[in-house]
Amino acid sequence: MFTWRQILQSDPVKVPIESTIEEVLNQITKTHAELVLIVKDGRVVGYVDQQSLLQQIQISFNLQRPIEYSQDILQVPLEHEIEFYHNISVYIGVNEHDEIEGYCTDQRARQRMHELRLAHINQLSAGAGIGMITTNSFLEITFVNEMAEKILGLSSAFLLNRNYSTLIEMKPSLEDVLAGKSLISESSYLNFKDMIGNFSPLIVNGECTGLIHIFFLREHWEEAAKELEFVRDLSEDLQAIYSSSHEQIMVVNPQGTIMRLTGTFLKDYWDLDHPNEVTGLNVFDLEKKGFFHPNIVEMCIKKGSKLSCIQEGKNGKRLWSVATPVFYEGQISKIIIISRDITEVNKLREELMKVQQESKGYKQALEKMKNSSTKKSRLVYQSQVMGRVVEEIRMVADVDSTILIHGESGVGKEVIANAIHEWSTRHTKRFVQVNCGAIPEQLMESELFGYEKGAFTGADSKGKPGYFEMANQGSIFLDEISELPLNMQVKLLRIIQEREITRVGGTKTIPLNVRIIAATNRDLWDLVQEGKFREDLYYRLHVIPIYIPPLRERKEDIMPLSLHFLQHYNQMYQKDKHFFSEALDVLESHTWQGNVRELQNVTERLVVTSRENGIHRDDVLSIIYANQRQITEPVVTLGLMPLKQAIEEVEMRLITLGLKKYGTAAKVSEVLRVSPATISRRIKKLLK
Repeated sequence: MFTWRQILQSDPVKVPIESTIEEVLNQITKTHAELVLIVKDGRVVGYVDQQSLLQQIQISFNLQRPIEYSQDILQVPLEHEIEFYHNISVYIGVNEHDEIEGYCTDQRARQRMHELRLAHINQLSAGAGIGMITTNSFLEITFVNEMAEKILGLSSAFLLNRNYSTLIEMKPSLEDVLAGKSLISESSYLNFKDMIGNFSPLIVNGECTGLIHIFFLREHWEEAAKELEFVRDLSEDLQAIYSSSHEQIMVVNPQGTIMRLTGTFLKDYWDLDHPNEVTGLNVFDLEKKGFFHPNIVEMCIKKGSKLSCIQEGKNGKRLWSVATPVFYEGQISKIIIISRDITEVNKLREELMKVQQESKGYKQALEKMKNSSTKKSRLVYQSQVMGRVVEEIRMVADVDSTILIHGESGVGKEVIANAIHEWSTRHTKRFVQVNCGAIPEQLMESELFGYEKGAFTGADSKGKPGYFEMANQGSIFLDEISELPLNMQVKLLRIIQEREITRVGGTKTIPLNVRIIAATNRDLWDLVQEGKFREDLYYRLHVIPIYIPPLRERKEDIMPLSLHFLQHYNQMYQKDKHFFSEALDVLESHTWQGNVRELQNVTERLVVTSRENGIHRDDVLSIIYANQRQITEPVVTLGLMPLKQAIEEVEMRLITLGLKKYGTAAKVSEVLRVSPATISRRIKKLLK
């Protein structure tokens, strides 16, 4: 786009409307201007050029006569695109304050516009390696661009004004082009250069005013044709690869319109029969209709860089998608989304292993795919049983009822408590965690409820708020609540009932508005029966009980948890470790008596101690059974021995051979026809 600022002449000469012919003549003679502008009350009303001034002098030699002026002028904004108007001879350029900054006659403006266009064409054609020559109707060369000079090895000074037909060799006649015929991909020769290009007539106002020849060197054209053929073949190969993969490739413009869909068509996700039915739809409209969420196109445009996320459709289908923006001249011209259906969890392990070997970025994205995480909490799971637990805590998070979390040690009770707080309306307030089993009994009251200054020897002179007071308006998590002494159970019961506390050594009651979440790995009802836990407190805490199953009862969570911990420790220790599939098989076959905590510790140790980036089956076995020696010697009976001892040695040999051959306790248990748990117990017992 060309603007008026690019062609206007600056510093126009201006004279008042009452000026005489003599005064205007003096101004033009003095400034050598081609015209002067006539001004009335600070506004341009016309102009006088040299030809008009001479005519007025010839008509009357009275130079004191008022000047006559023409009014076919038009004011144009400097930054507007150039556009010519009928019956306008002079254009006046004004800035945003309506101040005159320049002028140009219509003839000069058109000439300057032609020069700018030629320069632009010359620049474009030079960048594209295109030669360009134009002639007039007599076939005399009128324009030669720089690339044409370079291709032909001749200067424009030599070529201009020469008859093109006497220089160029070709079968058809250039007269045919002047007659209106276009020649496409025509071979020609000039100065021993073999060229191929197009000849076209130049038509102005319905008449042929010359021709234009656009050409390349034949050798360059043939190279480009070969490259085009290569690109076509490559496109077909890629299409075949995409079609044989399980990925859908979608191209969307910045307005959200789906331009193309290739690869594997995810028919179940779109609930349509053919990809052509998707082309032309708008992702923003689909999002508003609740077809899927989140909108990865909108996220990619806002971020301006590559990102990945899990998209969920209204029909329950889930896609793992990676969106990559494509830029043109600094602006996003399209977004390419590669998607894979991850609804089938059983196929996820194979896909994860494949992508881990392909690239680090793919591996990290697939690890995120296995992690169901929301808000700020880190809940990683895939099992249905944990899904029901998460659904339950979502329902109770927004109410202030007391919650009792129970389950074995290491199952993640603290993580669940934190999730309840994060999903509640109190998430902007403090979440205070208290381990009741870690506080000495003599300090428990002051730690929980705080104390006033001078309450006891060694007390802080300013006093100190307790954990309950610090958690006011937020949530307090009382872990290992079963370890609370009976005398403290009475005080806790009063806090739950009255919602107020009194500091040690104080008399003033402090009102409380706090959400209480308790947790234990023991059976509180058994403790009530034994007289070690107050029954009334039990019922106060047992308002909403939430049971967290052990890891051995939700084996589907072992792989996503392992990948989550692997990524965490890779980032912490700046490593690039990954699991091989047989290593994950070993992890999944283990019973995990220490639950998630044990799995986390084993994963950390694997990241730190494994010698290679790939973690193998043997690495996992050596960690899980770190203190056990491997028995490899064959069973040889040289004499009588107790039958029990003989059975144990045969078991050792069978299990050792099975692990060497199959690698996993699950497969060994299948071959030996016993449960995986039995194999794990035998290994621990026999390999001491």
